[in-house]
Amino acid sequence: MLRVCSLPNCLSHRHLTIALAVFCMLINCLDLSSAKSDEPLLRPNDRLAILGGTLVERMQSSGALEAEIQSRRPEWKIACRNLGWSGDDVHGLARKVFDNPEAGFSRLLKDVQTADPTVVLVAYGFAEASDGPEAVDRFEGGLNRLLDELQKQKRRIVLLSPFAMPGIRAQGYDQSISRCQQIIGAIAKRRDLPVITTNWVPEPEDVTKAGLHPSYLGFTHLAEPLATQLVGGEGKSVDNAALRTEIVTKNQLFFHRYRPQNETYLFLFRKHEQGNNASEIPQFDPLIRAADERIWAAAK
Repeated sequence: MLRVCSLPNCLSHRHLTIALAVFCMLINCLDLSSAKSDEPLLRPNDRLAILGGTLVERMQSSGALEAEIQSRRPEWKIACRNLGWSGDDVHGLARKVFDNPEAGFSRLLKDVQTADPTVVLVAYGFAEASDGPEAVDRFEGGLNRLLDELQKQKRRIVLLSPFAMPGIRAQGYDQSISRCQQIIGAIAKRRDLPVITTNWVPEPEDVTKAGLHPSYLGFTHLAEPLATQLVGGEGKSVDNAALRTEIVTKNQLFFHRYRPQNETYLFLFRKHEQGNNASEIPQFDPLIRAADERIWAAAK
């Protein structure tokens, strides 16, 4: 005859203690990141600086990502500042202008300070992947160095994992992109930083004729998954041409603020000729703030 016993009679106090300990261990080991991943990475009144190379710089003329962010959360009054520089890498090499490479990295940090963000979206790894294995070998050290400096400035940091562009034919490009993605993932895990990822695979109309960069439509499609991770909500910006126009105007103002066309005369080796005009550069700041206000109004 089958004998059924109650739990207290079948388990000793010691066995029950062990069972409870194992249960607690299992609870602690559960991956709760999926719950956290639904939380937006940005907060009301954040100032977001997007830092990167060619991909980021070309975002300025599209306005798609910011339009998507603003239209989803107009009441948050998020300010966005584009710090893209064509050809730039995590070492700030393209920003050195006429100086040595170390000056480029210093300029990169100075650009971040000019934007004065609460959050920096770091979008590097694209140029490194197209530049080949040697550039990828230097990527991890350079990214850690940059993140150290940004954390000293008390900025919140979000990493963007790079994705492949179909027109790049560099040898071993797919493997280099994969390595950069892995490096970013490992660094993010060690530093407990969020990473934005996308499975975006562009259609022919989503890229330029050479396939090297997103087209206007491509930036529009790319903005949706990025904005979802940054602010949540649902896409609303595709038909808001007025919003995009205000964003592009603001981007132009900020570009002239942090990267004036005649900076050789204003700040560098010819400043003895027109350096007195450098005092006019901060006068862009109230114009940019007014543009932010128009953006928030247009996003409602």
